[in-house]
Amino acid sequence: MERLPLSSSILPAAKPSESEAAHVTQTSPSLRRFRFAVWLAFALLASLIVGVALSLIRFDREQALQRAESELLSLTRVLEEHVARSFGETESVISEIAGHVAQRGGLEAFGDRELQALLRQRASSLPEADYLFVEREDGSLAADSNNLPETAPPTDRTGGHKPAMPQLLRDGVEIGSPTRSPASGQWVTPLSRQIFDPSGKYLGTAGAAMSHRYFEGVYQELDLATRDTILILHATRAITLIRHPQAEGQIGSSVTDSPAIGADLQQRSMIVTASTVADPVERITAYRRLADRPLIVATSRPVDSALSDYYEHRDRILAAAGVMLALLGALAVLLHRDTMRRDTERAALAELNATLEQRVLQRTEELEHSNRELLSFSYSVSHDLRAPLRAINGFSHALAEDYGDRLDETGQSYLIRLRRASLRMGELIDELQKLASVSRHTLRIEHTDVSAIAHEILDELAATSPGRVVQNHVEADLSADADPVLIRNALQNLLANAWKFTRDSQPALIHVGGRPHGDEKLFYVTDNGIGFDMAHAAKLFQPFQQLHRRDGFEGSGIGLASVRRVIERHGGTVWAESSPGTGTTMFFTLPRSPAMVRRPREKLNA
Repeated sequence: MERLPLSSSILPAAKPSESEAAHVTQTSPSLRRFRFAVWLAFALLASLIVGVALSLIRFDREQALQRAESELLSLTRVLEEHVARSFGETESVISEIAGHVAQRGGLEAFGDRELQALLRQRASSLPEADYLFVEREDGSLAADSNNLPETAPPTDRTGGHKPAMPQLLRDGVEIGSPTRSPASGQWVTPLSRQIFDPSGKYLGTAGAAMSHRYFEGVYQELDLATRDTILILHATRAITLIRHPQAEGQIGSSVTDSPAIGADLQQRSMIVTASTVADPVERITAYRRLADRPLIVATSRPVDSALSDYYEHRDRILAAAGVMLALLGALAVLLHRDTMRRDTERAALAELNATLEQRVLQRTEELEHSNRELLSFSYSVSHDLRAPLRAINGFSHALAEDYGDRLDETGQSYLIRLRRASLRMGELIDELQKLASVSRHTLRIEHTDVSAIAHEILDELAATSPGRVVQNHVEADLSADADPVLIRNALQNLLANAWKFTRDSQPALIHVGGRPHGDEKLFYVTDNGIGFDMAHAAKLFQPFQQLHRRDGFEGSGIGLASVRRVIERHGGTVWAESSPGTGTTMFFTLPRSPAMVRRPREKLNA
């Protein structure tokens, strides 16, 4: 082995110089401070990341719950409309059947198959009913639409024996407890109405079995989540009438622990997050109480399902936070950009919300201005067209008088058609001006006696047709806060149509009625005229559209367009329900308070 020199192997090492020692002494505290700063920065950034992550998780959870509540509430409102319409159609048919029996004076007045034929006819247009039935005074089955077997002794369709007379006589439709249909074996909910003759004698019961399968078919078409549940509850009996998806143990079960059962009747909507004895799973449930029936519709969704997207978001946030803790340098910039993006979006949303109302008012004012210009244009055009029409009519009249003997039969026919066309166009111009006057008329809201106006119009119609026999009924005390001139215009058109289209009905029936409708008042005009196919209902309120021109019913097609403008100017809506050969019902709504009519115009003017 090579031996090292003595000087390098055994001599003591040289001491560092003073400058080198000073440098070491100066840099050590800096390194410590740097390490402290690094750990301090790590701790601060870690705390910031954790805090932001927790805030985002909490915000996403609140947003997911609010979104689920909003979706369920919207879905419940849709269900409320469907249930009200389905039960209303069924109740109308039951009332109609009860009216037939009461009018005849009892079930004995019907033939062996006449009553069953009537039930089958009504059931064919009522898909929500499994079958219709009529029971005698003693509760035995008199007839039904499905030819069910006669039961002996009579039963109440829920398994128990039925007494010879009901324990309690009621006037109105009663919703019973769910039971199994003897025809299909499926769940049904019975609706029944006791029948009385004009003297008040009890004649029997008319009813219908609401099909759960029909409701399930309708609900399956809705955009429901996998674990969403739909309920229809009886508010008075506190039981479950209909449930989708079906659960055998819960149909007809008690729901007395439901918060919607004991709620204030004025509280139409309610959202509750809780579990029940029948369903221990915690759910978000939106309840909606029907205005005119003892029914509550509800949609519910498990909290876990409502938070399914939130869980995914939470996992992604936690993963991102973990990566950010590992790579503080690069991910700090990404976090900064992400928070800046969020601030930008929130600022943009706040600015949009602040300017949205002003933009809506501006667009509304522009639309009002355009409408005024269009109305002025149509009024001036219709006014200016009268001069050439008078010239055409005058010259055609002079031509017929001075040169009529020189024209052959064909020429005279052309001349007659020319005069008729000019007269027809003059009538259309008159109607067009009437339509424009409805929109130009200044609203003068005051308390209006709708019943008195309807009586006056019907008397005028009767005076113009003294040979006709029309049975009309106007409900008493119909009133509204509205413009009496425009309301008379609307009723004049509706009643004139009812009078015209009941020309071939024997007897002709016209009924004017109304009832409360949420925050509005609902009015209707019903007749038993020729009716129309609802497939053409979209054309009904358009100007110059006539559905029965070929059937000999003359008209200009302006009347219902005027009705629509009158009602919409009051802030209401108008629609029709009809079918060929069964008559027509025209509905329109008016706000309960005149402030609801004035408020949009006052806000626009401000």
